[in-house]
Amino acid sequence: MKLAPFIGTSPRTIPRKINQRNDGQAAVIDSYAMTAIWKHKFGRIRVDPMAHTVIVGIVNENHHWMLVVMCPHEKKTLFLDPLGEGKGKTKVCLQSTRAFMWMKGCKVSGWTCSTLPHNRQQDSTSCGVLALKFAENILLGEAIEFETSQKAVHELRLDIATSLLRESDDLSRLCFYCGMEEQDEEHWICCDICQRWYHHQCVQRPPVDKPYLCPGCT
Repeated sequence: MKLAPFIGTSPRTIPRKINQRNDGQAAVIDSYAMTAIWKHKFGRIRVDPMAHTVIVGIVNENHHWMLVVMCPHEKKTLFLDPLGEGKGKTKVCLQSTRAFMWMKGCKVSGWTCSTLPHNRQQDSTSCGVLALKFAENILLGEAIEFETSQKAVHELRLDIATSLLRESDDLSRLCFYCGMEEQDEEHWICCDICQRWYHHQCVQRPPVDKPYLCPGCT
């Protein structure tokens, strides 16, 4: 099962459960928007950081998925790379999330970026599965050191697929960048590869008379 179409939506089911117990505690930034933040392209990402205690998003860099968890009130970011966190990527994570928080009007003096102990992926394809599992366990307050064998990853894939079929929202009227619903006055554009729709303004108003590739397909 290819996870790319689901990375941006699957984590949303966990914050919904948490927020039923703790109003507004958790929020999710779509993977396309989180990847844009990673590249310092903030656009129209509609989230008020200080309204949440934790904000999760999954980054795609060169077809590799990594988890970013921002804690605005604690002024820190958690960064989890299924392959292991190098100094270079940790620095990028710190700089990009701190810049995003500053752009949103948050105080960023003393902002830090760290990680948590976790098992690493043992193949070249399970990064998306592990990033989703990291997000789920962190949001639920559970340990993130779990089995990453081929059999265990296969079971995780099945769990993710089952959860998506059971709990995912209807996303057909949402912009895949900002996650907001369709508005009558909005102009839209469709990616010629993945066929996802975006608010024209959210993706920097590309020419409508030329083929368009979305952030996830470029």
